[in-house]
Amino acid sequence: MNNRLTSLLLIWMWMATAASAQTTTVEAVVVDALTSQPLPYTSIFVSRTNSTITNAEGQFSISCQLSDVLRISYVGYKTIRLTAEQTDGLVKLMPMTTSLGEVTVRPYNAYLKEAIKETERQLKKNKKQKANFFYRQTAYADSVCYEFMEAFLSGRSAVWLRELALNKGRFAGIQPDSTHYYSFYANFFSTSQLQLMAMPGHSVSANDRYPLTKYYDSYYDLSFSMMGSGDDRLLAVHFRPKPTDKPILDAILYFDATTFRLRKMEGDLLNMVILHREQRGDRNMEKLREAFNQTSYDDVIDTEYHFVVTMTEERNFLEVESVVIDEEHQLHGKTIHTHSLLFNIGDREIGRGKQLGSQANLHDVIEAQGYDPTFWEENEIVLRTPVEQQVLELFEGKKLFGIF
Repeated sequence: MNNRLTSLLLIWMWMATAASAQTTTVEAVVVDALTSQPLPYTSIFVSRTNSTITNAEGQFSISCQLSDVLRISYVGYKTIRLTAEQTDGLVKLMPMTTSLGEVTVRPYNAYLKEAIKETERQLKKNKKQKANFFYRQTAYADSVCYEFMEAFLSGRSAVWLRELALNKGRFAGIQPDSTHYYSFYANFFSTSQLQLMAMPGHSVSANDRYPLTKYYDSYYDLSFSMMGSGDDRLLAVHFRPKPTDKPILDAILYFDATTFRLRKMEGDLLNMVILHREQRGDRNMEKLREAFNQTSYDDVIDTEYHFVVTMTEERNFLEVESVVIDEEHQLHGKTIHTHSLLFNIGDREIGRGKQLGSQANLHDVIEAQGYDPTFWEENEIVLRTPVEQQVLELFEGKKLFGIF
């Protein structure tokens, strides 16, 4: 009798363990609890080897155990934690309250100076730290998506991105013809490297237009607001550039009001131009011309870049979690819109990469590497929007990946 009871208990315990370890796929959309508007690029964290962000429509998909806890956070909103079983397809986040220009015990400028010191300390201490990133790039001519690219990049990740390298990549694009004009970026990935201050060991110059330097008053007018309450507060600092024709940021930086660490920045990169060159017929001849610095451009196009950068401390130092860049310009009567998303994949390993200079042509580097379809079947990191999924299926159906 006792042996039978023991056996039944073991079977029951095994069934309970198996149920708790059951894998599921959680799919949901994250919205503002007050307006019901989707919150794109919200952080969804389960562990350092299992995390994602929402796409441009606020949707996410993640595989995990039923008992796993999902931490769902968006800067400026109250973080929530839900088990996989509790996530029912709609997640509502409550925005923090904002006090515009409210006088606090500590003056705002004192907060900012402490934030600059802390950012410098984080950069100096962790400047050699590296991370791997998932990268997705799409381009549209009016409403037609003509380019789709995905890649895994690696690089220095503390405070801002730099020294990027390509680990794995794939791309497909529709070739332009006499009636369809498309504009392909050779190095759009480089716009993800938004520098905020001078590197450690480099002297700070009065000509530096970085927001987090002692010369910020020379280039920016500042306004402040405080969000949240108690220990859960954010200081939002809007750096509005003074008149200049030089490249400069117009951005809001959000700092933790207790630790003074950067949480997010969002804004525009102003006074930028695109050096546009029409497609040439003989690539070898063009490479020869480039080798002798004979590259010519057909047009110089004014443009601006909108960016959203979020930070994380999951590895116990301040580093980039995600970067989203949007750019638009006019070409041959069409609006060309290029969008990129870059996401820190934590402790997941992808392999060693090929170093990319800021002027590198990412298409050429991916083409030289070759296309591995099996790899991409097993590595979807950020849920695609319906349009991105349709484009992917179109390019896959026509076997265009690896062809440009």
